[in-house]
Amino acid sequence: MTGANEILCVIPARGGSKGIPGKNLIDLQGKPLLAWSILAARASKAISRIIVSTDSEEIARVAREWGAEVPYIRPPELARDEVHAVHVVLHALDWLKQEEEFVPEGAMMLLPTSPLRLASDISGAVDLFRREKALSVVSVVDLGKYMTNLRYLAGDRLERVSPEENPNAQRQGLKKLYSVNGSIFLARPDILRKMGTFHVEGTLGFVMDSTSSVDINAKEDLALARKFCEAFEPWKSNKEATK
Repeated sequence: MTGANEILCVIPARGGSKGIPGKNLIDLQGKPLLAWSILAARASKAISRIIVSTDSEEIARVAREWGAEVPYIRPPELARDEVHAVHVVLHALDWLKQEEEFVPEGAMMLLPTSPLRLASDISGAVDLFRREKALSVVSVVDLGKYMTNLRYLAGDRLERVSPEENPNAQRQGLKKLYSVNGSIFLARPDILRKMGTFHVEGTLGFVMDSTSSVDINAKEDLALARKFCEAFEPWKSNKEATK
């Protein structure tokens, strides 16, 4: 078996997309969306192998051009809308174990819809995973809100998410709320196989800033990402992501 001290990165990138047609190959600052995740993983120096799992020959071709492996075309049953991306990672782990006897130390999932994560975010998550001997690490972003701010909307009626909280409490002393930002997921392969999720008891959170946490699922998200690329470093000068 090989891979004992290596981190595998799996990037799920199927061909179909309802919100933004052809989303994984859409242009963002002169590069296809998929390329941003590949380049960040390469630049991090923390990833041993980058595998793009896709059902599309066109995506496979582009992935290889930007430096990723595409050792197989994903089975059609794993390309349906209702299939969670974790099953794509599990399939990659099973394929690599069976075909190459490769079992990595950690399996990371990077979704192409989070193009503004930095190489330093990826290496930081791997450092946390190794330093704390974690079962799993998931990236999060500070919501800037507290439980006292959160409401459900039932019709037009507001319902407090946490009725036991004092609605007039001052924020000093209140716990911050963090949201999973969909950018970085990392776990031990044995834990993924056993639990079928990155979200296990004892998962550690890797905090990312709000700009790096942009998640592209609608045209408005894509427009925001383009604005950030035009306005902010390192995306403006593209220092951390060059082919």
